[in-house]
Formats: sequence, C-alpha cells, structure tokens
Amino acid sequence: MSSIAILYIAIGPYEAFWKPFRASCERYFLPGCSKTYFVFTDSKRIRSGDHLVVTTVGDEGWPANTLHRFHFFLRQSMALAAHDYCFFFNANALFVKPVLEEEVLPGFEEDYLVGLSWSLGTGRNPDTFPYDRNPASAAYIPLGQGRIYYQGGLIGGSCQAFLAMTNELAFTIDQDARQGITALHNDESHLNHYLLDKKPRCLSTRYGRPQEWDTPSDPSMLFVQKERVLSPFYLFKLKRKPWQYLLKSWYGRVKCTFRRNIDDNLKNE
Repeated sequence: MSSIAILYIAIGPYEAFWKPFRASCERYFLPGCSKTYFVFTDSKRIRSGDHLVVTTVGDEGWPANTLHRFHFFLRQSMALAAHDYCFFFNANALFVKPVLEEEVLPGFEEDYLVGLSWSLGTGRNPDTFPYDRNPASAAYIPLGQGRIYYQGGLIGGSCQAFLAMTNELAFTIDQDARQGITALHNDESHLNHYLLDKKPRCLSTRYGRPQEWDTPSDPSMLFVQKERVLSPFYLFKLKRKPWQYLLKSWYGRVKCTFRRNIDDNLKNE
C-alpha cells in the first residue's frame, strides 16, 4: 500500500474549505492508499490528530501566502520524505468521483511528477499561454518554448521528486524577491518554468476543473467557486481586483437566485 502525503493550505477564511475537502479526499482520492494530511494554517480550530499534521503559519496576505507555499512545505520536509508520494491541492478542491492509483501516480518516464493542465488537447498555440515573459524573472519562458501550461492547484509526485522541485521553486522565488520581482502568476509561473524540461504526467480538466465550467460533465475533482463560500468583497480586497469583479460576482449571485426561484416554481406547478 502506497503512503500518500496530502499538502493543504488553509489561511484565514480559506479554512472553510478544509472539512469538505478532507471528507471528499478520504472517500474518493486513492481510496486504497494510506493518507496523511499536512495542513499549513493560522487557524486555532484545525489541530493535529490521527493522520493529520498541522503546521502553524502566519497570514502574510496575497500574493505572499501563495508565493511562499513551497517554503511552508519545506518546514515539514523530513516528515514528507517518509512517504511514497506527495500531492498538493488548492484549498477549494473537492473530489466528487473516485481517483485511482493507476490514474495519477507518476513513474520514471514522467520524471515521477504529475501536473494539471486546462489547455491539454485544446490545440492552443503555446505562445499564447500566460507564461512569464519578463527576462529578469527566474520564471521567464521565452516565446517559442513550452508545450503545456500547468495550473498550480494540483501538483504531485514521488516525495523525492516533489521535494527536489519544492527546494528549487523556493530558491527561484527567493531569487526573484531579492530583485524586487514578483512573477506574473506568482508560484504558478515558477512551476511552469520548472516543468519546462520535465515530462510530468499531465492530468486533464477531468481531474480538476472550475465548478462554474460545464465541461467535462463527469469530473473527478472540482475547484469550488470561491465566491460561493467566501465573501466576494474579501476576495476583491485580498487580490486587489477591479470593481468590475464585484459587479460580476453580485450579478452572478442574483442570476443563480433567480434560476433557483424559477426551478422551485416549476416544481410546485
């Protein structure tokens, strides 16, 4: 039986996603494997226990909370090294169907790494991918390079390969910080640069798509729409989004409420 380390960050109100995530992960993700959860949080309500290791971290705000995820992981590097595989999931990840070992565990030909891409099979020109094009950044990828754009919400691999990647990404993020540079898409930009010369097992949107997307219709994992759990105003302030974001969020909520009322009326007829 493989031993799996699940890495998870729950800072501030993102704690609200933790219990549903763990319940769904226990039920659906690698059900035949032994799983230990490593949670990095500022919450007093999430405590270490059976197969749960809690590491206290501070709320550094955005984008530091996401940029420093690899630094968080390194604080538990010795404990992580005792497992066979490591997987990190975004806080709003939620499993809805079983995911088995043969689907996601990478091997030698995949550099013992696994990633998620929303561009897989779309035929999109890689020059249009949102790689960091700033030559001064350690995450820089020039035009003409790259084949796949990897999302940062699901990363995994053998613990040896995962920790090697974690060390390198923490280093390149620090390298940028010393130059006063923040990569275009924070840690995700550094991840794509690291995977440029690797051949990770690439998972499609079936293994992680936004909840608001309609396809694929049978995903094994969703990224719950954050606005359904967190306050849009909190996200607006946290990520310094434009005012249009608030208007779009409020419009979406009104639209969903309107649809539910119509459905309820139709059911009652």
